[in-house]
Amino acid sequence: MIYQLCESKRALMGPFADFAAASAKLCNHPLSPLTCAAMAQRMSAAFDLLHRLARDYEKPAFAITRVPVGDREVVVQERVVMALPFCRLVRFKRFTDEAPVLEAMRSQPTVLLVAPLSGHHATLLRDTVKTLLQDHKVYITDWIDARLSFRISRS
Repeated sequence: MIYQLCESKRALMGPFADFAAASAKLCNHPLSPLTCAAMAQRMSAAFDLLHRLARDYEKPAFAITRVPVGDREVVVQERVVMALPFCRLVRFKRFTDEAPVLEAMRSQPTVLLVAPLSGHHATLLRDTVKTLLQDHKVYITDWIDARLSFRISRS
């Protein structure tokens, strides 16, 4: 029931978000006569804020390809170790051909980074993962959005 309510709100706000984006451009475009009006910049900012609040954001990628380990740079590959209906366990595997660096990486501790379930994407912890990869083997929980699970189960 809650997911249906949230989806209804999302569907209802879609046209308002599009209207807000168009209105922000109209108040801010150099050829528009509205730019000469008093408070045009503030109206544009308010419409832009409404557009950003109502917009649906896609999940960004981790995009971590290289990290420094010691004084060398190693290649990083993102691998899904375990996939469940509610979560993916992602490992960031580091690769190198240099024996001393490889031996140092083998002795480093393992860290499980548990992403919060507050509606944010685990990729927001990208910088934390990148920093931890310098001295640790890193796993992260990538929670599946319940909204997507709801859409899949309904179809």
